[in-house]
Amino acid sequence: MNFKEIFDALQRFDEEYIPFPPFVVAVDAVKANIALFRETGIAHHLLLLGESGTGKSSLCRWVEQQYPRFKLPDRDVTPVLIVSVPPAATIASMASALLEKLGDPAAASGTVSAKTARVITLCRACRVEMILFDEAQHIHDRGKSTTHYLVGDWLKSLIDQTGVPTVFLGLPRLEKLLQVNEQLRRRFSRRIRLALGQSDKDTIHAECLQLFRSLGSCLPLPLHCGSCGWDELGMRLYYASDGRVAYIKKLLATSLRIALETEINEIGPSLLEQAFTEEIWWEGVGKLNPFNPGFEFRRLARGNEPFECGSFGNSRRSGLEPVC
Repeated sequence: MNFKEIFDALQRFDEEYIPFPPFVVAVDAVKANIALFRETGIAHHLLLLGESGTGKSSLCRWVEQQYPRFKLPDRDVTPVLIVSVPPAATIASMASALLEKLGDPAAASGTVSAKTARVITLCRACRVEMILFDEAQHIHDRGKSTTHYLVGDWLKSLIDQTGVPTVFLGLPRLEKLLQVNEQLRRRFSRRIRLALGQSDKDTIHAECLQLFRSLGSCLPLPLHCGSCGWDELGMRLYYASDGRVAYIKKLLATSLRIALETEINEIGPSLLEQAFTEEIWWEGVGKLNPFNPGFEFRRLARGNEPFECGSFGNSRRSGLEPVC
């Protein structure tokens, strides 16, 4: 297989949605909020939290595909407005980002109040039915609590004046923004966490295996569990990813690349062992590699290990051992 064919296969896989239960719940919530708004004019808001690679941007792409822009004789209609919040966001930069997505040719011009008025006018003219703010943690990353409150207060006012359902998508620290502003917190009372380990029925290693096999069905090569069996492979996947969706996808993508480059016709533990070392932890060899037969079946959360306690600041029910 030549380089272009390998690149195309990897790109197709990278564009696949991540079909795990919280992602499906989030998709259903977005659809329900838009349907409710269209039927009744009632605007419900949603907060989607997840670490990098858990599907927030994939959700935005799905929404954009399901509710595309279209043209009428007198205007462009934008059913869903998706805005990536700029780093160290200010009120002025937020307003400019919204105006740019709405097609304003002078998005950076004017005072904050003038920009805000244009955002509201264009949202109505373009018949916007939902606004999604991706990378919304950048609002929190700007300045101190006073700044957070001011930006949050501006957003609260904007949400009220546009009157459409709004979705904030961001890293877990985004919650701190809502802690600062009580009125904004009340508007985003529903929160969905894009993370494994929330099921009351399945252990997290079973969820890891389910996601692995579901994503694997999108690959041009079959998966196999080798001599360890599927249940044990699920446990190894948990330890290799720490139950994080992005790492399972990275393991599969890297394994696919290695397989295509070396003309191996299936993906199993030996390829996953190599992918773990290449993509997740270069020191993860021998008994420190979850796919090695000598692995000790423990979280790789000690000092200088990839999932060292405190590195990510999140916790979840593992069903295997305590999370630091």
